[in-house]
Amino acid sequence: MADSSWDNGGHGVPLKPGLPLWGKVALGCGIAFLVALVTCVGGIAYVANKAKKDPAGFKNQIMGFALEKIRPDWEDFRGVVDQLRTPEGCRALYAGNPGLAKTWATESDFLQAAAKWQKDLAPTPDLTPDLMEHQGLRINHDFGGKVEVGWSPKSGRAVYVTFEGARKPGDRGPRRVLEVDVR
Repeated sequence: MADSSWDNGGHGVPLKPGLPLWGKVALGCGIAFLVALVTCVGGIAYVANKAKKDPAGFKNQIMGFALEKIRPDWEDFRGVVDQLRTPEGCRALYAGNPGLAKTWATESDFLQAAAKWQKDLAPTPDLTPDLMEHQGLRINHDFGGKVEVGWSPKSGRAVYVTFEGARKPGDRGPRRVLEVDVR
C-alpha cells in the first residue's frame, strides 16, 4: 500500500550521478587549452615547412604583404618630400600643418631652413623590397597614433617625417604633419 506522506523516512536526497559543476568547467577548459595548443603547434609547423620548402618564395610573399601595408605611409612621405623640394611646396606644407610651428615659429623661418637642404634632397623612389632592405627606409607606428617615416638615401640628405596618425582605409585627404627633420 502506498504511503500518502511526503516523508522519506530520514533518508537524504539521493546524489545525482555524473561530474559536479566544477569538474565540467575544468574539463571544458582543458579541452579548449588542448585545441588551442594543437592549433598553434600545427600553424607554426605549417609556416615553418612552407618557409623551408621555398625560402625565396616565402620571403617574397612576406615582403609583398609588408609592402602593401606600408605603401600608404610611403606615398604620404613622398608627397611631403616633393613639397620640401620647392619653395612653393614648402609654403603649402607649412600653411597646411600647424604642428610645424613647434619647430619653426614662422613661415619665413621654415623657408630659410628649407633653402639650406632643398638642393640636397634626393628624389624619392618607388616602394620596392630593395628600398626596404638596403636603402634606409624606416617606418615606426607609435601606440599613440603617430607614424614616423624616415629615409636615408645613399646620396643626399636623410628625411624623417612624423604624421599625426595612421591612414585609415578610405582616407584620401592629406595627413597632418607634426614634425619634419632633415639631416
